[in-house]
Amino acid sequence: MKKKIVIGLWISLVALIIAFGFIVVEQNKKEAARLAEEAKIEASQERLRVEQEEEEAAKEKELAEEGKAEEYTFTDMETTFYAVSKAIVRENPYDAAEVIGTLSTDQIVSVVAQCNETDYYKMKINGDYGYISPDDVSEEYIDIPMPGISGVPSATKDILFIGNSITLYPATADWWGSGWGCGATAPEKDYVHQTVAAKGYSSYDYMSLRSWEFSNTRNYELDDLDKYISKYQYGTIVIELGENVKGHENHFKEDLTDMIKYIRGYNPNARIVMLDNFWKYDSIIKTKKAVASEMGCTYVSLADIQGVSDYMLNEGDQYTAPDGTVYTIGSFLAGHPNDAGFAAIAQRLIAAL
Repeated sequence: MKKKIVIGLWISLVALIIAFGFIVVEQNKKEAARLAEEAKIEASQERLRVEQEEEEAAKEKELAEEGKAEEYTFTDMETTFYAVSKAIVRENPYDAAEVIGTLSTDQIVSVVAQCNETDYYKMKINGDYGYISPDDVSEEYIDIPMPGISGVPSATKDILFIGNSITLYPATADWWGSGWGCGATAPEKDYVHQTVAAKGYSSYDYMSLRSWEFSNTRNYELDDLDKYISKYQYGTIVIELGENVKGHENHFKEDLTDMIKYIRGYNPNARIVMLDNFWKYDSIIKTKKAVASEMGCTYVSLADIQGVSDYMLNEGDQYTAPDGTVYTIGSFLAGHPNDAGFAAIAQRLIAAL
């Protein structure tokens, strides 16, 4: 009997201990949940406080900027400058104002006013206005030096063609070709390969310097020629550039002159032939003719085929490639020479050579 009582007491004690353990566990869970909720509330309050401080700081800055802006007066003017290297454009006309952009060397700066208090210029930029320090502009374009020239190559080749997409264009989704004159139906149809075949040249190169046409700092592009002119002495060098200069005519004459000087530094005996524009841009053509005359280059006119529809690809026309793919001429290809146009270019160049 006593044994049963003792066993019962032990069972009751164990039950009490287990029950107590559950109570403690539940209390700990509730305490942990309470602490987590308090931490969450504190974190939320901290975020709110930081956001409020940031908002207040932004408002204070905005008010300060507005106040500063009201302090400045301007004198209207209308002139064009050229940016120096990494010129900084700011939101307001003072040194500590927020930077909204930078300009590349020789980029055109269209000035509409000057700040009377800080001398900063107010300029047009991206359809809006910005401000630039007088120290970051030049009245004249920055004379970009040519790359250094070292030695004259002894190996020889017949001819080098330097051009844009009309001379060489890589494979893209815009057209059917790959690495020949853009618009020709096959390599042998472009003006380079027709000229080489007709003249019987055994060694030739052709390359694209299209990026030079768009650049504000064209002399930095000249070392792209080195893989050719620093290795080979060419009998003839044809320059077919100018179509993409439209809208980028700033100091085009000086840059084209520098290109010819650079070429002659490595190839002093080469005959340099300048090919006329296929697209009729009168001011660019006038400049090319002037440089050719001043630098003693042969100029090949394309005046009789410029702008003639029969010699160009026309938007909306279709071409079926040998693999059966049908291409519709879009805005990029339109205006490039077709096979007839390339043949006409080649004929005039061959006659001059």
